[in-house]
Amino acid sequence: MKADIITIGDEILIGQIIDTNSAWLANSLEINGIQVNQIISISDTSEHISNTLDNSINSRVDFVFITGGLGPTNDDITKKTLCDFFDDHLVENKEVLNHITRFFEKRGRRINSLTKNQALIPSKCQVLFNEYGTAPAMWFNHDDCAVVSMPGVPSEMKSIMESSVIPKIRSNYVLNEIIHKTIFFRGIVESHLAELIFDWENKLPKEIKLAYLPSVGCLKLRFTARGRDRNYLKNLIDENISSLTEIAGKYFSEYQTKKNEEILNYLLKKHNLTISTAESCTGGNIAKMITSVAGSSSIFKGSIVAYNEDVKSDILGINQSLIKKYGVVSEEITTQMALMSLNTFGTDFAIATSGNAGPSGGTLEKPVGTICYSIVSKKEIFSFTKKYDGDRQTNISRVTDDCFRFLISEIENKSNLV
Repeated sequence: MKADIITIGDEILIGQIIDTNSAWLANSLEINGIQVNQIISISDTSEHISNTLDNSINSRVDFVFITGGLGPTNDDITKKTLCDFFDDHLVENKEVLNHITRFFEKRGRRINSLTKNQALIPSKCQVLFNEYGTAPAMWFNHDDCAVVSMPGVPSEMKSIMESSVIPKIRSNYVLNEIIHKTIFFRGIVESHLAELIFDWENKLPKEIKLAYLPSVGCLKLRFTARGRDRNYLKNLIDENISSLTEIAGKYFSEYQTKKNEEILNYLLKKHNLTISTAESCTGGNIAKMITSVAGSSSIFKGSIVAYNEDVKSDILGINQSLIKKYGVVSEEITTQMALMSLNTFGTDFAIATSGNAGPSGGTLEKPVGTICYSIVSKKEIFSFTKKYDGDRQTNISRVTDDCFRFLISEIENKSNLV
């Protein structure tokens, strides 16, 4: 079964508020076996509401969920518009009026004429009561399509969906089972993975849909299976994931949902190792991400944020002649920064960064986005220079992730680490 979601409100269209209702609704419907066909945000005009609703019904969806425009003031026109659309009229609903009266009495307030008008309900709809507000939801049946209009206040909409709408749907409709499963890959970009698994993907069963979800640090593949038999769908997904992991090999992440900072923390603890940092362009972001993991105090000793050139020389003790010869954005300087951090904190590993994260300040030789980083242990030194092409925060996130992924690989692949 399929559904459209329509959110009404000029405040959404001008960016005054974020439409969180649609995201919550889409997730709730998907969990319950209803596929969302489209999500539309529209203005508070009768013509726009009517045209959008008509288009949704004519697209042959099974449900249309509408949020917004059910308040007591003159700019709330959804109820009147629905009356016109369904060739209906408003009648006073005694149960709704009693609910509104009790709602105000509990709060020591009086009901006024505007609020009383919320008890005027289209005669053809089924009323769904609103536990957390005064505007009820309304369920219309029209041409094999159920149209459900709900308040735009998120807490009220969610309560109505959970207490009334979803139970009504599940008791009156035969719904598909929908199963999602996401697996994670690291060290490969979207286009390369797609090329690697091209033949496998073309042979996927018709019940399974695959979605690529790239993000910083990893690539996710989401499997979605729809059908009547939940066990069959689950086994089908598991079988295809098993064959995929054989093809993807080293790119398949055995840690799955764990973030790279969590994996690094885990491996350092496992091998009884410690780490420190000396950061310039990343401004302490590497230390921040390491310490965002609970229990990191056992593996993380400290950090020096040497943002200024004087700090690099005065605090970290880097010779000014080296800075003049190579420049602060160089592997030679990040190597010295990392070694000084290693010795200062007495750790097994140290990470250092220096560069130009943007958005300005680059040179012809070292343009914006050029970042150097070094990872050192008591036995080995690794240094890199990369040109990142994102915005400032993206570049900082990417170099942080590159440092973590390299160190994770080193710890995993070497038995004699330090």
